[in-house]
Amino acid sequence: MNIALKGSIFLFVLMAVFFIVSCSSSQRYKMLTFFFDGVPDPKSSTDLLSSDSLLKDTLLLANNSTLLQASIQKMHAPYQDKQCNACHDQTMMGKLNQVQPGLCYECHEDFSKKFEKVHGPVGGGFCTSCHSPHMSMNEHLLSRTGQTVCLHCHESSSLLDTDSHKDIKETLCTECHDPHGGTTQFFLKQ
Repeated sequence: MNIALKGSIFLFVLMAVFFIVSCSSSQRYKMLTFFFDGVPDPKSSTDLLSSDSLLKDTLLLANNSTLLQASIQKMHAPYQDKQCNACHDQTMMGKLNQVQPGLCYECHEDFSKKFEKVHGPVGGGFCTSCHSPHMSMNEHLLSRTGQTVCLHCHESSSLLDTDSHKDIKETLCTECHDPHGGTTQFFLKQ
């Protein structure tokens, strides 16, 4: 047996042992990037499944359970049609074809062209901080409902204690504010 083949077998065995022993995705990432280029970073929000909710979405679709899918109100069209390659590069272990918001603007309206001022997550390209890219039980594929969509990032005490918000109770923030942008500092609807 030649030396190159022995070396390849050794690396394969070493990687197999590492995968069996390692429980941490960051340890696995370090090992894989030592041997391979293009391994998606598990800490990157633009690669693969960046949150538990995305993993649950994917497992739910893969499971194809009629009962579970019946509770899902909305599915992103490419995901529903199993057109993963519309957003993911299948040759790069599912890495996104491009970063947000450019990826989203391939099909959806570019809010930076529509609005004079855009909301921070929109301008920063973090569409998935509010929207699920695969499926949701909420309208517009929102990852949260009601005021929690906004109060997940915006501190409730500093907002709800102001004169303009003190009597809103459970009123949706989007009743008065456009969540994507507008012409005023607070994206008030005209």
